[in-house]
Amino acid sequence: MLQTLKIENVALIDKVELNFDSALNVISGETGAGKSIMLDALSFVFGYRADKSLIRTGAKSMRVDAIFTALNQSDRDYVFQELNISAENEIFLSRELDQNGRNVCRVNGELVPVASIKKVCQRLVDMHGQSEHLAILDNAYQLEIIDLFSKRTGEWILSLRNLIARVKEIEAEISSLGGSETDKQNLIDLYTYQISEIENARVTPEEYDSLMAEKKEMQQFEKINEALTNCYEACNKSTFSTSAVDSINTALKAVQPIANINEHYQSLYDRLNSMAIEMQDIADTLLDDINNNVFDQERFDYIDSRLDYIKTLFRKYGGSYAGMTAYYDDIKQKLDNLLNSSERYQTLMNERKIYLKEIDKAQDKISEIRHEVANTLVLRLQKELRNLGMPNARVGVEFSRIADRYSYTGADMVEFMFSANLGFEMKPLKKVVSGGEMSRVMLAYKIVVSEVDDIHTIIFDEIDSGLSGNIASVVAEYLARLSRSKQIIAISHLPQICAMADNNIKVEKYSDAETTHTKATVLNDEALYIEISRLMGAEQDSQGLAVSRALREKSENYKKSRENQ
Repeated sequence: MLQTLKIENVALIDKVELNFDSALNVISGETGAGKSIMLDALSFVFGYRADKSLIRTGAKSMRVDAIFTALNQSDRDYVFQELNISAENEIFLSRELDQNGRNVCRVNGELVPVASIKKVCQRLVDMHGQSEHLAILDNAYQLEIIDLFSKRTGEWILSLRNLIARVKEIEAEISSLGGSETDKQNLIDLYTYQISEIENARVTPEEYDSLMAEKKEMQQFEKINEALTNCYEACNKSTFSTSAVDSINTALKAVQPIANINEHYQSLYDRLNSMAIEMQDIADTLLDDINNNVFDQERFDYIDSRLDYIKTLFRKYGGSYAGMTAYYDDIKQKLDNLLNSSERYQTLMNERKIYLKEIDKAQDKISEIRHEVANTLVLRLQKELRNLGMPNARVGVEFSRIADRYSYTGADMVEFMFSANLGFEMKPLKKVVSGGEMSRVMLAYKIVVSEVDDIHTIIFDEIDSGLSGNIASVVAEYLARLSRSKQIIAISHLPQICAMADNNIKVEKYSDAETTHTKATVLNDEALYIEISRLMGAEQDSQGLAVSRALREKSENYKKSRENQ
């Protein structure tokens, strides 16, 4: 059960700590006081989607802690299996979200992914928000209800999913082998063509880069030729001044007469002589380059065409030389498999046929169980609805077969049928149920299913929506009855439900000089009578409080009578 909930900096709440009873807990308060914030906080700590806008204005982060106690062995085993965290009699959940969107989730002090908290809490808590009124109108959800009530379908559905997964593996392999003979021959032709195209291209690893470099150089022909000419003229053929070769030779002739005077002048002469030889060699090389630098249009066109062809191959087969090579190796292997696949193909087809029969068998068995369970579920729901003030209510389930052979939930589609009034035929629930009837249908469903599921805590957000008068009293009695086997936390605006609670919490909003706050107070004695009076719309005087006491006393007597049964 959920024992404690601590909320910090969530919306209007700066700090609240709530302790819950193991039976019926009712949260009440004025509209807008912050009851929905409690649900937001619970959803947050239970691992559902977080919204930074819930962080209290001025706060850096929000945090919610929840403590579950009285865990059974199955729950402890699940927590250990899912999170590898040992849990004794209780489990402590904590989740914090800051303004930057950073989530920190802990279970018993250990950091865990938020998805893991959600999985654990879905096992411990059933949160029934107002949106679930709409969920029960969905055909897929209706099918889940039947399977949940049954439990017998679970093993068969798991088997069905494994069978379907295996068939899909087989079909994938068959597809890789070419499928039918026609498909197979088409693949053989395609792979043969692709292999031939790649082989005949004779692309080498270095060719593309080499051709790109050559093309780039040829595209710079004019620039290169101009640079070589200017450089040559500066070295050896200047028409405006002495060339570099002439200048160095002039210097060499000037130094020659003194070269034999000492080693220093001899060294200068030798260095100038080396420069003269090197400079002349450079000039000759430049001249050769100029004479050989001829633009070959035919070569340029070949390079351009070859590069386009290589690029086309790369686009078709892997995007690069390495990708094309990998693709080539892959289709070579596939072609080899295809050419030698006849025996394997037949083996797989026979295996597929066997598994398809097993799938049909599993689907038929699941459908058979569902039909049996649906009949029982219908009778139970009708009984509970009559007890909830709908004596003429009738419920039915219509089955139809879906075409998807590989549906993981089986071949059934269901439609819940409903009629609230005598003399009217049943029609799809989604088309005829009213708001007040929907609340009672959901409550009847929760009561029926609670007897077979393992969830210990149920949270209702205004399950009493659309109810009043005697029916409200009946629903209050039903919640009390349900709380004998489950912990119930209900947000309610009905005095009958508030009076029936084992633990009453009032949510109030108040303002100080600077800001607005929401607080939660456990109601006892006089404060409880005042709240019941407020919900009844009665004056909070001695007469109004007397009516509240009477309603509370009636509720207490009902609970005692149930305990004695």
